[in-house]
Amino acid sequence: MDDYHIVDTHKMPTPALVVYRHIVEENIRRIGEILGGYGGLRAHIKTHKMSRVVRMEMEAGIDKFKCATPKEAARLAAAGITDILIAYPVVGAAVERVVSLRRSYPGIDLRVTADDAGALVALSDACDDDITLGVMVDLNTGMDRTGAPPGEAALALAKTIADLPGLTFDGLHVYDGHVGGVPDPEIRRQTALESVEKAVATRRLIEKEGVGVKTLVASGSPGFEFTAGVPGVDEVSPGTWVFWDNGYNTLNPGRFRFAALVLSSVISTPGPDLITLDAGSKAVAPDTPEPHFRALNLPENVEFVLRNEEHQVLRLPPGTPRPAVGDLCYLVPYHICTTVNLYDEACIINDHGAFVETWPVDARGH
Repeated sequence: MDDYHIVDTHKMPTPALVVYRHIVEENIRRIGEILGGYGGLRAHIKTHKMSRVVRMEMEAGIDKFKCATPKEAARLAAAGITDILIAYPVVGAAVERVVSLRRSYPGIDLRVTADDAGALVALSDACDDDITLGVMVDLNTGMDRTGAPPGEAALALAKTIADLPGLTFDGLHVYDGHVGGVPDPEIRRQTALESVEKAVATRRLIEKEGVGVKTLVASGSPGFEFTAGVPGVDEVSPGTWVFWDNGYNTLNPGRFRFAALVLSSVISTPGPDLITLDAGSKAVAPDTPEPHFRALNLPENVEFVLRNEEHQVLRLPPGTPRPAVGDLCYLVPYHICTTVNLYDEACIINDHGAFVETWPVDARGH
């Protein structure tokens, strides 16, 4: 708690998203040390969704970014980023949004991912004579969420992209999210390596057919350390590392520091061992099973009794002094990415524990 105590909490209404600026800086330094620099890092902004954090990353030397939504891509372009990957299928109305963004920022290198031939034709049809979009084939190496099968199917898509007007084949993208469900670090390493090897083998196949593979982008926060040095992998693209959360910390304790918390107030004490916080599902992301968070200043074995939109009832372990109404709890979300998306702004804390300003979560939503 000594590292996270805020000295002027009376200035912040709760629940509040709080970001410790100096810890963000530390995490940015730490990932640079892990990777031996930022040249092979394509930082994903889906966790923080803030132009001000992008600026911090840029100042450190990060110049390539990944995102999931056209809105995130627009914020990156407005911040001066010239190398942007939208790692999400672009279909329907999103096609025109992406083409319009490319038209508004002609100097940027804008890429998207794709795994479907029909979607590629629609994307090509939307490009005018003066618009060119880079496309990376998205590969499914085990997560079974999006992506074409590695091998011949990916080769066929690469050739389709190369032949379609308005599109250029820019390489391969693979996200190994299934690695995050592996608690044993050695098995996690092996799973990550097996996953990325399918992508590397696909790269070799495509290049053997005379089609150049400009870039292979791989790996999120659970696997990037293992795959960054694999020959054939050009970039890794983790995102959660910048803020970290209790979910990834259970897999890799202490790899990064918690840089974003939710500050919550005790609003009621309905029983001798019960407290109610103002941190319900609209304050801490509801997309994970309990425990939804870890409270830094409460015992780790608190019981999650009831959760509603604005209420979180906790039962304290026997012998635990009950906080009073108005006392504050410092919550580390299990999933920080979706928690950040609940807030319009973050309260920024400096290295002296002072609340100094607010930053807009200006890329939230879609």
